Amino acid sequence: MGISIDIKNSFIHKQKSYKIVLILALLIEMKTTDQSEVPLQQIKQRFLSLLQERESNGLPVDQPPEKAGTSWNSMTVTNVQSVITTPIAALSSILEQTSDSIAFKKELYESWSDDVLSELYHYAQTELENYYNQQNQSTLSLKEALSDILSTYLVAKRETFAAHRLGNLVRQLIPTELRKLPFMHPDLKIQGSVGQGNWATIPWIAIMDKRITETTRQGEYLVYLFAEDMKSVYLTFMQGVTIPVEAKGKQAAYQYFKQKVQEIRDLLPLEGMTKDDAIYLTSGGLGQDYQVSTIAYYRYDIDLLPEDEQLISDLNNAVTNYNEYVNKSINSNEEPERLVSFNYTISHLYAGQGIIHYLYHNGPESVTLDELISNQGSILLSGDDVKHPKERIRHLGRALQDLGLLNINENNFSLTDLGKEYGNHFNENKWKLSNPQVRLIRDQLSRTGNQTPLVRSINKAIEICQQLGTFALDQFVPIFIDVLGMQQTWGEVTQKQRSIFMLNWVEILKFISKSGQMYMYTEWEETPLVDSLTVSERVATIKNFIASKGFMYPDHWIENFFLSLKAKPFVILAGVSGTGKTKLVKLFAEAVGARASNGQFSLIPVRPDWSDPSDLLGYKDLSGVFRPGKLTEVLVEASKPANQHKPYFICLDEMNLARVEHYFSDLLSVLETQEWHNQRIVTTALIHRDSLQSEADKQLYGNLYLPDNVYIIGTVNMDETTHPFSKKVLDRANTIEFNYIELGQYPSVEEASNTEVATVPPNSVLRSEYLQLVDVYRDYKLLTEETTELLVKINSILEQIHSHVGFRIRDAVCFYMIYNERFALLSKEAAFDMQLLQKILPRIQGSNLSVKKALLQLMQVAQERSLPIAEYMEDASKLYLSYEALAASKYPQSARKIAFMLRRLEEDGFTSYWLS
Repeated sequence: MGISIDIKNSFIHKQKSYKIVLILALLIEMKTTDQSEVPLQQIKQRFLSLLQERESNGLPVDQPPEKAGTSWNSMTVTNVQSVITTPIAALSSILEQTSDSIAFKKELYESWSDDVLSELYHYAQTELENYYNQQNQSTLSLKEALSDILSTYLVAKRETFAAHRLGNLVRQLIPTELRKLPFMHPDLKIQGSVGQGNWATIPWIAIMDKRITETTRQGEYLVYLFAEDMKSVYLTFMQGVTIPVEAKGKQAAYQYFKQKVQEIRDLLPLEGMTKDDAIYLTSGGLGQDYQVSTIAYYRYDIDLLPEDEQLISDLNNAVTNYNEYVNKSINSNEEPERLVSFNYTISHLYAGQGIIHYLYHNGPESVTLDELISNQGSILLSGDDVKHPKERIRHLGRALQDLGLLNINENNFSLTDLGKEYGNHFNENKWKLSNPQVRLIRDQLSRTGNQTPLVRSINKAIEICQQLGTFALDQFVPIFIDVLGMQQTWGEVTQKQRSIFMLNWVEILKFISKSGQMYMYTEWEETPLVDSLTVSERVATIKNFIASKGFMYPDHWIENFFLSLKAKPFVILAGVSGTGKTKLVKLFAEAVGARASNGQFSLIPVRPDWSDPSDLLGYKDLSGVFRPGKLTEVLVEASKPANQHKPYFICLDEMNLARVEHYFSDLLSVLETQEWHNQRIVTTALIHRDSLQSEADKQLYGNLYLPDNVYIIGTVNMDETTHPFSKKVLDRANTIEFNYIELGQYPSVEEASNTEVATVPPNSVLRSEYLQLVDVYRDYKLLTEETTELLVKINSILEQIHSHVGFRIRDAVCFYMIYNERFALLSKEAAFDMQLLQKILPRIQGSNLSVKKALLQLMQVAQERSLPIAEYMEDASKLYLSYEALAASKYPQSARKIAFMLRRLEEDGFTSYWLS
């Protein structure tokens, strides 16, 4: 079976070369891994490497978007996310994407033979070369064409209009060449004009999507507009003015244009384009029409025309935004989605509970509308009394979809990840929202990205309630209806009815309470969640979850990782590449409900050029606006009251590619300022309010601190390309080593198949409970003193090489030991072994005899026996070659590491914890 027409059609409309490169990346990864479904992270890496290879070899390559990077070789996999999203969406007819993987659609792939995959690979390569050849064959210089018009049009206006070469240039040549650009698709009509019979005051070249308009007299389109004085040309995204002005009158039309401009500006990114009305074309009345109807534009002055590459890039960006607008427009009933909208005749939010409850217990696959109708008695609040169940279910479904709980594909309903989590928390009475369900929807309302008009309208209603404080219905209605812009559309009865519905929703979500005829805004504090499992049971569920994903880690690693996070929310995972460091962090986070999809897990690759905290936290640009770093964005989300009970994980990948003490210094400092405040652990501010200029920045980022639900884990590979850690870093972290790998471990099929999904735990399971030793000394006096006595003995050894520890490490080790005893996760010896390995030994390095003596003395502690130190100072090989003795040590993990360090010292003349 050859390549299907669906596949071939996917190459017709190219968004730059990205779609073809994405297909090639997927095919290469499928062949490499022998898997049909490929992790998205691998696809991103392969996608980037293919483009970097072309760039390095001097081959033609589309440049990355300005916001992503200046060149492919300057970009990281993280930057690729913003680039690869568009081609993935464009190929949705043949590809399917989950939260962390991508594959060809199952029905396509299963019908293919290996020959088809090979044929498709060669076909994609051919299409890629054809694409670049087509670009190279273009004879149009857009810069020269625009310059020609600007420099000769005023002279041409004094010449005969008929058959003038400028008319042919604007009407024929430029549109013909623009149609050859790879981002132009067949629905776009390109038309130019210099007038009809007489020279126009403002010549133009328009790009119109035929699905919404074929005339510049109305609708929305892109157009090059030349100023009357021919000193500049504007590439504009604008509205046609003629027909609306004729139909509505100038005043009403202007008001309509202004409202539409704001709606579209709020709807689209329009990055790089100017969004104001400072477009000056002519001093006549038409000039004002253009000003009020312009959504966004690029201005090019005759003396500063950019090169073709920039002009084409700008046009591509404008077309991309225009395409997004058109798609939103044609997918709505009449016109593009309003910024806010409340078109639901659902008097109470709980009316949709039955649908979610049914899908949760009858999934995970999608359920048809017919099945829902046949079970309407259990999914509709009114049961069999509903006269039109199909319309009712669709109506409820759209609301739940807008809240992020459902996916609706034609007549198939399925739960989103949020909907599945929501389904975990039903009360016995399914029609009443449980507190966790209320919290999940409140969390969804607080998310800033990609809000639906419904979510925006709910947030507007909440804002109104907060401003009014205590209020009657008649006070709320006019303000709310004005925000929706429905004064002229809804009658008085409908306005009041919809306002009551909205207040019912807001009341159910616990933003307001009602007493008699009065409403009151309230600050709801959910009762702190308590885990339904014991800590040992929770750790067991985490281990089972990780095993169910096919990953195996040595005994006690998960327990140790848990205790390390509990003792201090900063852990370093060190070891050779490919041992599963990053995967451990991701899987552990997922096991406690923190995923990339809900914003609770963030992977931040460290770059070698990071030199100060601004690379993580952010910086102020030349205009004084604060540009937040990725870590700051996570801290803002984690600090919101609605999110404080949820753990947030930040994985700093390849943490020591740059000097940690430089870019991480602010975090290291505030870690030591933790203190209790209103039952929460707070720190001093990372970003001081007074350092910010705008009020918006002060509100969002001012006095931002490190909250107690954020856990930072750094992964490191120790080789010649990385930087060592200072004691300042080591003092504040548990360092877990990943160098001893047993390749003979295999996934447990039995464990994987029998794993049950546990409820998501609250942050209190992981959060530190002690900040000072005095907090716990009385309750664990004996254990504290035993641990401290051991540390005193060890410290006397470390003093000889100036590596002794202070109170910070003493307290951290004691906390680790106390948590372990409380939760009964490891034996006392195994727990102290981990702390000796992770908190003490990483501090030791050197090449002199005193270091060797200290290691031998520490070996005595690890093996709890006396050693012939003087003999081993000459040759310690018997010690580190005695594998049985090392395994039988009181602290075997530490003994093995000490033996390794001794061997390195004798063989290489230098030793360090970090040598592999």
